Parts: sequence; C-alpha cells; structure tokens
Amino acid sequence: MNDNLNKLLTSMIPLVLAAMWWVIQSIGEVQQDIQSIRGNMMMLIDPNGQIIPSPDNALARQQLRENLIEYIHDLQVRVKLLEEHQGK
Repeated sequence: MNDNLNKLLTSMIPLVLAAMWWVIQSIGEVQQDIQSIRGNMMMLIDPNGQIIPSPDNALARQQLRENLIEYIHDLQVRVKLLEEHQGK
C-alpha cells in the first residue's frame, strides 16, 4: 500500500510542476495586461481625473454642437414667425 502511494506521488510530480508553471505564467500575463491598461488609461485620463477626448470624439462633438445650434436657430425663427402671425 505504502509503495503504491509513493509511486502515485512520484507520478504526480510532473503534473504539479506543470500546474505551478502555468499559474506563474498566467500571473505574468495578468501583470502585463494590467500594465497595458494603466498605460492606456494615462492616455485617456489626465492627472486631474478629467477625460481626454480623442480627436474623433472631439470632431463628433463639434459636429453635434453645430447641428444643435442650427436646430435651435431654426426653432427660434419659427417661434418668431408664429408670434408675428398671432399678432396680426
């Protein structure tokens, strides 16, 4: 019985070593991912905690702002015309 247990434990050593190697390698990959994420966050958030807009995002916001200003101006003209029409 004791001899079988020793053979079993001896045969498990490569499996245990492979599992330990896999865990160590996985920890290294996780550390690399964390460093990459931190590096990317530095490009997205300034030291004051404000979000740094990307050039595409800034262009899209500018276009949206221009569209809203044009729409508001159009609504103001329509309201003025309706007010003038009601005054007659």
